Amino acid sequence: MRDQELETKLRLLTLQLDNWKKLHDLTTYGLDKAKPIISAEQERQFTEIRSHLLQETEHIFSRLNILGELSGKLMNVLQRGSSVRGVRELSNDDVRRLEMDWNAVFTKLGVVQGQLKAQRKALAGQTVFRHHLNRILGRLTPAH
Repeated sequence: MRDQELETKLRLLTLQLDNWKKLHDLTTYGLDKAKPIISAEQERQFTEIRSHLLQETEHIFSRLNILGELSGKLMNVLQRGSSVRGVRELSNDDVRRLEMDWNAVFTKLGVVQGQLKAQRKALAGQTVFRHHLNRILGRLTPAH
């Protein structure tokens, strides 16, 4: 059996993680002062990815029920990293904070993705009848 809501969440999360990885690649490039000058194309890509993350984060995090937990850290990363050039000019303390916040969001997104994939796998072995029976029985079970 397939759950459309679960599949939608996984698609949204995959897109978010892809943009998060792309942002990391450009940020890492900007932090490496041995790398050549930053190009206008790199700045354009960075701005596009950052824009995507700013626009989609609230919607995706709300659907995944992690908005309160991660939105602050994500916003810290996006505010500190306003451009690839700006990242290159960050102080060592700001770089550490940027890396810690990026990693916290990336790790949580990875964990949520793993949980959703586990749910997908569990659903794959169920019939529609069994799925609905489990949902009904879950509602009838008293809370502890």
